[in-house]
Amino acid sequence: MAVIRNELRTGLLVAITAAVLAAALIYLEAPGLAGERRIFRIYFDNAGGINAGAPVMLAGRKIGQVSRLLSPVPESQRPRPDLAVIVEVAVDRNALIYRRERVLMLQYSLLGEQVIDFTQGNEASGRATADTSFIGEREPGLADVGQKMLEKMDPVLSNATLAMQGLQKTTEHLTELTEEGSDLVAALANFRELGDQLLVLTGTDGAFQQTFDNLKALTGKQSPLANALNNAEQFTGELAENKDIGVSLRNFRHASENLKRTARGLRNSVGSVGPGIQQTVHNAEQFTDTVKHQPWRLIWPSTKKYPEDKPKPCSSPTPCRNGR
Repeated sequence: MAVIRNELRTGLLVAITAAVLAAALIYLEAPGLAGERRIFRIYFDNAGGINAGAPVMLAGRKIGQVSRLLSPVPESQRPRPDLAVIVEVAVDRNALIYRRERVLMLQYSLLGEQVIDFTQGNEASGRATADTSFIGEREPGLADVGQKMLEKMDPVLSNATLAMQGLQKTTEHLTELTEEGSDLVAALANFRELGDQLLVLTGTDGAFQQTFDNLKALTGKQSPLANALNNAEQFTGELAENKDIGVSLRNFRHASENLKRTARGLRNSVGSVGPGIQQTVHNAEQFTDTVKHQPWRLIWPSTKKYPEDKPKPCSSPTPCRNGR
């Protein structure tokens, strides 16, 4: 009997310990279930990632859990047309939740577990009652961030693709330019040949060096050009020092003026004698003509007629008389 009694005590002690441990765990994990609870409804546009039993936080401290999800909500019961889900939460009645709270659905771990968090409560609005509803906000999770990153990176990837295509075309053009027989290779060969010719021209025995040597010989101190310049300088100096040159130039100027006046007078004299000489020549022609054809007319000239002896025609209608 004593043994049976000890076993019953041991079993009872284990059961009580397990119950206390379970109650403690329930209280720590879901304090809203350990005592009197309050139920709140939170509207979301999407409940992806949240499940019943998910933790409910108050500024990061666990105060309850999600009791159930209701979706889709009839359009007539929605505060906004895009809010199609109700997340019902059960929280500890002593939790200080106010009528104006910011409710977030966010991801706390890398495993993708979603939680509900009440933050930024307004104490002046008063504590929330059991019939209070909230409008929640979804914080971007890893999936959303990845999608948004892809959306942001899509233009960058498109530009990178275009840049790679342009780079590929540039590479093809460079290949065409540098392949054997291309214009660039021919130009480089011509440039190399030009460089060789310049080396030949500018060498010690090149044409440029010979030209420089000739210029040096032509313009040196003992060169013909230097001697000619020295002679010219000496000649001009002697001219500047010779005082008779100015007198000779003035005399030459006076002589040229006198010669000019003499030539002008001779021209006037010849002009005045010219008409008489012409008349004499005309008379000599008539004399020689008369001697050649009618020599007797020298004795009896009344029979010879001259053009200037003919009567001039009258311009008036009245008959003209002889000799008029």
